Amino acid sequence: MSETPYLKKFLSEIGYSVHNLNTIAVSLSNLPSNPHLNSELNIKWQPKDVKTSSIAARRFAVRSSLVFTVELLFDYISNISKDALWSQLHSNLDFTVNPNNLSKASRFSEFCKSIPGIEKEWYLLVELMCHWRNRIVHGSSSNATLSSKERIYLESRKDKIYEEFHHFDISLAISDHDANKLTLKEVTTLITFLIKCCRKIDEFYIKSASESDINNFQKLLQNDVDFIKIERQQVSKTRTRKIRKYIELIFSYLSNEKIEKIVSLYIRVE
Repeated sequence: MSETPYLKKFLSEIGYSVHNLNTIAVSLSNLPSNPHLNSELNIKWQPKDVKTSSIAARRFAVRSSLVFTVELLFDYISNISKDALWSQLHSNLDFTVNPNNLSKASRFSEFCKSIPGIEKEWYLLVELMCHWRNRIVHGSSSNATLSSKERIYLESRKDKIYEEFHHFDISLAISDHDANKLTLKEVTTLITFLIKCCRKIDEFYIKSASESDINNFQKLLQNDVDFIKIERQQVSKTRTRKIRKYIELIFSYLSNEKIEKIVSLYIRVE
């Protein structure tokens, strides 16, 4: 399956984050009651109770992971919105514009409503995750949460989610959100919904790009300084090869057929 560079970067960072979170959880679970402190660490660590410190450290890692993941989400969807081709094709879908002064969490849900294939419970659970991020960062000063109507909808999908997503309990997740608590299972399952939403956004982008007129790509390339330098080179096989390679690089998510059509716009008699 083709992916935009934005999604590839996003998934790489998410995978790295989840791996590290799981590594921390496993390491803390195996921490002996009287651990040896490696002198090479050059730190002071004298917990009064190792088990209590381990629980606190795991909680810190889980909460930090959620904050990091939500920031990655905002970065991904902002980059998609600012993409030149996306702006041409979907000027009405711009996460970076906020005329109604909505929170980023609410703007994400509004964005997803226009993307085919994203189920309502997916983006609402991601919105809950974004609100959760605010509660972690801002503490009691944040009242970020879902509306009562959105909560009722999620509750109506409780059994479906429980069966399809590793016994994830929506009622418990909402309760933990309200109490500003968070479990490892909750954050990793919420990340699953986040990834599903982003994949659908990416699929929508690639589909619309693939169906787009090649003149739209020509408009982008005529403002690309690096491409202009190649295009202005003397007619030769080397120039043609460089043009094809460059177009394949920046439009890597397109089919070979589509790429060849774009390349054909710039091939002159050699």
